[in-house]
Amino acid sequence: MSTNSSPTESPTTEPGPSILAERTLLGIFVHFIAILPFIGPIAAVVIYLVSSHEFTRANARNALDWHLFVIGSVLAAFALLIGLDTLFEYVTVPDLLESAVLLPVFVLVLAAMSLGLLSAVIWIVAMAKAIFGEAWRYPFAPELV
Repeated sequence: MSTNSSPTESPTTEPGPSILAERTLLGIFVHFIAILPFIGPIAAVVIYLVSSHEFTRANARNALDWHLFVIGSVLAAFALLIGLDTLFEYVTVPDLLESAVLLPVFVLVLAAMSLGLLSAVIWIVAMAKAIFGEAWRYPFAPELV
């Protein structure tokens, strides 16, 4: 029986999937880390800045874009609500006009709060996509970073 390989040569076998060469654990878990209150967005910034792996940087950028969008939306909506409420304390306007102005602002506040609640679902989807090798762009979030 003849073989083409000599006894000193090992047979040529393909290595197992090189998952960590294509994607990193940090690139996968950055979505989970970023969802943590207060420190999450800061951690996403640090991961984005110090990582040299493109997959990790892309996932950190996507998570950071989402959280900056949500934080900015919540802050803007509440600033608008508080600012208009304060304005209407000092400026007398008919009640109907005040209601007509504040109603869309309340809708914006509810939408911003809904984005915050949607984060719980979004990060799970983003992490699942990252597990399968995709740096998924979060919906609605503009490219800020």
